[in-house]
Amino acid sequence: NSSYGIVVDSNNALFVSDYSNHRVIKWEQGASHGSLHIGELCGTNTNEEFCYPSAITFNKEGTLFVTVQSDSIGSVVFLKKGAASFETLITVNTSIYGIVWDQNEEYLYLGHHREHRVLKYTKDGKFVSVVAGGNGAGSALDQLDYRDKNIQKSHVPL
Repeated sequence: NSSYGIVVDSNNALFVSDYSNHRVIKWEQGASHGSLHIGELCGTNTNEEFCYPSAITFNKEGTLFVTVQSDSIGSVVFLKKGAASFETLITVNTSIYGIVWDQNEEYLYLGHHREHRVLKYTKDGKFVSVVAGGNGAGSALDQLDYRDKNIQKSHVPL
């Protein structure tokens, strides 16, 4: 359907967030097809709902972090390496379409789509500050316009 986010793990496996199919697919290097890594649980009305995954990233321990959406609610969920189910780290009243860790994995940066801003959170999911945008949609240097999945890891301290 639509691949909003892609990331390669330490074993060179490709992970793709398949937005409209509500899943993350893992493609081993050289494979002709992928395998379900997590998902296909949208519409279950349970704590295990996994709807509209967009941005994805890993930390150094191999934990997968995924931004998911449900109506106007966005969440960051994580799946520890070897775990059978995911846990929720952050839930906010907006869509989240970007995610990246800082170099030391102390802070997580999230692109808040409709608020045109990037926010900084602790690794425990606590809000720290607005680090970019937050002044409405626009083209001024203190504004963003629908910040989305294009946050890139650059190891530049903010």
